[in-house]
Amino acid sequence: MFRKLLYLILIILAACSTVKIPVEPQAKIDADNHFRYALQMETNRDFSAAKESYNFLSESYRSFADIKGMLDCLSGLARIELENDNEKAYLQYKNQMAEMIQNIAPELSYYLLLLELYNYQLENNYSAISQKAINKLDYPEEVNLKLAIDKLQADSYLAIAEEKQVKELISQSKKIEKQQKKAKYNNPELLSSAWYALSYYYFRTADYKTANFYADKAQDWDYRFGNFPGMAHCLWLKAQISAAENNIPAAKSYWKKAEGIFSSLQDNVSLEELNHTMQKMLKEENQ
Repeated sequence: MFRKLLYLILIILAACSTVKIPVEPQAKIDADNHFRYALQMETNRDFSAAKESYNFLSESYRSFADIKGMLDCLSGLARIELENDNEKAYLQYKNQMAEMIQNIAPELSYYLLLLELYNYQLENNYSAISQKAINKLDYPEEVNLKLAIDKLQADSYLAIAEEKQVKELISQSKKIEKQQKKAKYNNPELLSSAWYALSYYYFRTADYKTANFYADKAQDWDYRFGNFPGMAHCLWLKAQISAAENNIPAAKSYWKKAEGIFSSLQDNVSLEELNHTMQKMLKEENQ
């Protein structure tokens, strides 16, 4: 009796309620949810699963003419080929993106810029990043934030970062943090990247207390949202900060934690660079 009554009540309530006009089709919602999964797989270096998802989703987005969705997928596929040192396949995806942008959506040209910057990051070409990562008024807010983050990191490495850059990024990160906590923003990795960039700037300027403050925030955020590669980079930075402060036990502890994550992710490039950096720093501190 109770089950039938409940069912009847639900039918009556459904019949009396107003049918809401959907903002977007369910296919778009499903594709976006699947895309977040694919991006997580790429972040965790499960490239096989990520490629399979990106290829499937590219066709899904094509079925309702979502050009941004298609470009997101092609960008992911291109990044994976860069990670795999497959330049031919990378250029094929990049050319597909360029053709799509030229013929359909010229206003989305920033997709090619972001892909180019990713390539420069893999090459550690900080001068190129500093020159190319320039904000534009017609770019989306998130894109300009990403460019500001990349430029601050590059400029910090080159020792040419300006206080104005830092103040602007601090202001932007505070705004996004409030939005994130109110569930009005859904890009936690971008926020943790902003904090990481600030930490790196303060590390390079020998303000180790502030550097640790932002590194702690970024690490905590990455842990909460399962961004373990980002978390490993935070630990790596904290190891460098501790070494600079001559706190060798802490430096070794952070180093080994980062080493464990990179090993688990099979990120041999980062692992090799981590070990080289820390061995060099600790050797210099002992001299």
